[in-house]
Amino acid sequence: MQTHASGLSLDAVSLWVGLLSLLLGAVVGSFCNVVILRLPKMLLENSETAPTHSPQPFDLSTPPSHCPQCSKRLQPSHLIPILSHWWLKGKCAFCGQVIPSRYWKTELLVSLWWLFCAFKFQLLNPTLSLEPLGTLFVTQGLSALLWALMGSALMCLTQIDWEHQLLPDAITQPLLWLGLLGANFGLLNLTPQEALWGAAVGYTSFWVIANGYRILCARDGMGQGDMKLLAALGAWMGPLSLIPLVLLASTCGAIVGIWRLKVRKDLSLNEPIAFGPFLIFAALTLLVLGPKVVLHFLGLGA
Repeated sequence: MQTHASGLSLDAVSLWVGLLSLLLGAVVGSFCNVVILRLPKMLLENSETAPTHSPQPFDLSTPPSHCPQCSKRLQPSHLIPILSHWWLKGKCAFCGQVIPSRYWKTELLVSLWWLFCAFKFQLLNPTLSLEPLGTLFVTQGLSALLWALMGSALMCLTQIDWEHQLLPDAITQPLLWLGLLGANFGLLNLTPQEALWGAAVGYTSFWVIANGYRILCARDGMGQGDMKLLAALGAWMGPLSLIPLVLLASTCGAIVGIWRLKVRKDLSLNEPIAFGPFLIFAALTLLVLGPKVVLHFLGLGA
């Protein structure tokens, strides 16, 4: 068995990289829960149409984490990602109210995404881990970190849009610029020109559709947030990937819309439905499976 310069076996190095990816992902997932819960409220507080403004400061760090039921401040042992929910049996340690399971599920999903990114960019490959300070390892590591952060941001946008029909600029705009910068430094397997064209095509295509719908139907059919989100996705994935992405998102959106309309009957014809989660699902599916698999699923493999 080969050993690393530090004396660790290559398998041990890969194992530690994998565990570190899971740990960092769980911590980031915990922060994602804060963003999902607080960012929409922050935007409402700062909105000109807000009925009242709270005299107490409210942001991502203030007030400290607390139970939404009894308002008791949570202890550090209550904030351990994933494990705290299991340790507390899914209930608040003070009032005993049930803690929504979406918190630990978000932490788990983000953690697994970070592990997937480490695997995708061969950070778990013992051969690549042989020289952890080498140029290849650093480049692959930075690429994996960028994609891990991108997926984490998309997790936040999915839940915020599904619950509030809102895609905050505070997430979509940094996501766009991070994609453009990543391509510029050669970390996204895209040329800067492809990233720029992806952003332009993504925004323009939805802008044309939205304005055409407004002219024909005399009402809005798509928000600015969807345009900005597709622009950001285009910057990360390039213009050609937007074709299977939009096709898959539209197919999934239609299926879910018909199911809610006909089966669950919790949706009316005039009621809007968030499209952002379907765009994000399609984007992550493309990243995991590749465009060819998606096109084959849609019957366009040829």
